Amino acid sequence: MEMVVSKIRFVGALVFALITWCTYGQRATPPPLERTITISFDNETVDGALKKIGQQAGLTFSYSPSVVKIDRPINANFINKTVRQILDEMFKGQIHYKSRGDYVILTKAEGASNQQKVSGYVIDEATGDKLKNVSIYDPVSLASAITDDYGYFQIEVPNAKEVKLAVRKHNYTDTLVYVPSENGLIDIRLASKKLGIFADSVGHKMKRFWLTTKALTQRAIMFENIEDSIHRKFQFSFVPFVGTNHNMSGHVINDFSVNMIGGYSLGVNMIEFGGMFNTVRGNVRGAQFAGLFNAVGGEVEGYQAAGLFNAVRGKTHAVQTAGLINFSWAETETVGIAGLINFGYKDSHDVRVAGLSNINFGNQGGPHVAGLFNFTTKSSGPAQLAGLFNFAAANVKGAQVAGMLNFTAGDHEGAQVSGLVNFAGKRMKGAQVGVLNFATKFKGTQIGLFNISDSTDGVPIGLLSIVGRGYHAIEISADEVFYTNVSFRTGVRKFYNILTAGIQPHTLSEDVNVWTFGYGVGTSPRLSNKFYLNIDVTANQIVADGNIDALNLLNKLYVGGEWRVSKNFGLAAGCTVNALVQETSYEGYPDIFPNLKPDIIEEHTYDNDRIMKMWFGAKVGLRFF
Repeated sequence: MEMVVSKIRFVGALVFALITWCTYGQRATPPPLERTITISFDNETVDGALKKIGQQAGLTFSYSPSVVKIDRPINANFINKTVRQILDEMFKGQIHYKSRGDYVILTKAEGASNQQKVSGYVIDEATGDKLKNVSIYDPVSLASAITDDYGYFQIEVPNAKEVKLAVRKHNYTDTLVYVPSENGLIDIRLASKKLGIFADSVGHKMKRFWLTTKALTQRAIMFENIEDSIHRKFQFSFVPFVGTNHNMSGHVINDFSVNMIGGYSLGVNMIEFGGMFNTVRGNVRGAQFAGLFNAVGGEVEGYQAAGLFNAVRGKTHAVQTAGLINFSWAETETVGIAGLINFGYKDSHDVRVAGLSNINFGNQGGPHVAGLFNFTTKSSGPAQLAGLFNFAAANVKGAQVAGMLNFTAGDHEGAQVSGLVNFAGKRMKGAQVGVLNFATKFKGTQIGLFNISDSTDGVPIGLLSIVGRGYHAIEISADEVFYTNVSFRTGVRKFYNILTAGIQPHTLSEDVNVWTFGYGVGTSPRLSNKFYLNIDVTANQIVADGNIDALNLLNKLYVGGEWRVSKNFGLAAGCTVNALVQETSYEGYPDIFPNLKPDIIEEHTYDNDRIMKMWFGAKVGLRFF
């Protein structure tokens, strides 16, 4: 058994070694043109020199004698030179060479054209090492290249009397190189900057760990190496990096930009059109139009229009119109119009109009109008208008108008108008109009079926108003019709609601019990320190034996006084004007004046089967506060 295990371990180790050799050993072998050798030629023919180079470098040359003058003598010494450098010295740019596998193919160099090929190596000035991932670009044509793993580059630039190449690499000094007129490899030496180990290694690797494809890696290298901003009047692109700005698109600020499908640039100063999208990593000063979306990494000042969405990372000082969504990660100003949503991560000082909702995680400093709801995590104002609800997690200074609900967690100064509920978590100064109004501390007017507050310096008007520190009184009273009545007053003295109920005690022992219930409103202005005036209007339905078969409504206008004997007790007395409304066709009304019949001062029969009787009366009572 141990022998079997040993064999398995041996086979596993052998397979691992083979895989390691295949993956790492082969990678360590440089391509033919980058293999370094030391060789000397003393009156050697070209043909012989190529054979010796091939033998020493482990490669084979392929060429036609009609292209290469094989009899030309070569006299030269090469010490630690690459095959590419040796061939460049031998042929002086007259022969073009490329590698394929272990073969190097020699062909005749192309004739004169409007383009010039510049090639060479980029070398660390201090160590002499060849540098990979170095960005080289022509500031005029924006042609660019990146050095390979062996520090080699080749770039095509327009023919000119003087060609300058900008050379950039992260952690190295920016360099500008003048290219000599004669053909040949050039060596560019870069001086490194002094940086900390962490910044130079860990930080550098973290920036690019997510890149997987060669194209993305090359773009990332360009962004990492080049910090220059290049200005161009006009650019045209088919897709990002395929256009007049080439691979340098991310470093160019354009006045005018046209993207057939989509484009990418550092910035826009005037106007940009995109068939599908525009992406800008810097600022936009002007206008952007896109069939699908605009995405900007910096600030926008001007106008944005997109079929789907606009997304801005920096401040927005622009009018934004989008078929679906406007995204803003910084402060916004002016106007945002979206078919669905306006989303802001920070303060919004502009008008926001959305088909569905406006969502803002900062302060709202402009009107927000939405088909469904407005949502703000901080302060809001001057207006929130929504089909369903408005929500502000802090203070509101302005108006909230919604079909169902207005919610302010902090103070609210202004108005809340809704179809159902208005809520102010702290102080409310202004007006609330809805079915249910709630405010902790209120100053102003509440108009609704139900009004609730802890304290108020205003007037709540509604079916029922409850003020925690307002006016509350339970009254036990007697009048000429019902000797025992109980009523509850709630609200404020300026305007309160009255819930009443009464009974004729003597009917409790009879077959038919007569009692009443009703509702009313009143006001109680203060006359002196302990005396108050009461003016109440109530309506009470008189019920016989629990049946409400017909209208039997006793309406009262009460004018009286209240003497506040102590903090929790008072006496009340006053006069009433009574109007009893009944149906003439109903004969089952009980006699409500068994002991005391008042003088009827007015009796009138109406065409709609109604009769009204009026008389003067009185009421006395005890009140508990």
